[in-house]
Amino acid sequence: MISNRVKIGAVLAVAVVFIGYCTYASQHAFDLKGEPESYPYQLNVGEDTLETTLETYSGGDPARMIQYTLINPGVKRVYILFKASEDETDNPHLVKAAASIGEGLGAAIGKKKLDMDPEDVIPREITWFQRVLIFTGVMGTEPEPVIYFKTPNVGGAQNRIIVAEGIIIIESSSYENAHFLASFVRQMVMQ
Repeated sequence: MISNRVKIGAVLAVAVVFIGYCTYASQHAFDLKGEPESYPYQLNVGEDTLETTLETYSGGDPARMIQYTLINPGVKRVYILFKASEDETDNPHLVKAAASIGEGLGAAIGKKKLDMDPEDVIPREITWFQRVLIFTGVMGTEPEPVIYFKTPNVGGAQNRIIVAEGIIIIESSSYENAHFLASFVRQMVMQ
């Protein structure tokens, strides 16, 4: 018969391993393997030009890969994830960015390019649990792609759109640029 001490020790060991795994997974959810193909791109922003980079880990034209990731018959749900800023003046740009992509997906749903309902476009502030789900491959897949805004408050330093299998990362050096980059993604979805 197994003593209570052994049972408690086993439960504690499993809990420590589980917590360690979740911590690691949440910190490495958006680690990408391999070298991307990079393409410089100029976004026209009113009278200015935003120098950006389109990167793909899937091969092929990044703009087409954005379309394929978000607009294909296998897509059943799309997550738009972000981390709100502590500075309230930044968040309106982030809201506009998420809404811009939501608008594009809504138009695709309305045109029957996507076989899903508007409720299946899910904008949320990212949690550690969602990061674990992305790391384990439950989210960020062909049926459930993820669009993640990597803004300055979470280490965003460049202006680029990264396309990997099931994941699109919109990295921006400012919150205003996040909105401009999201508008580009919206245009790709609405084409």
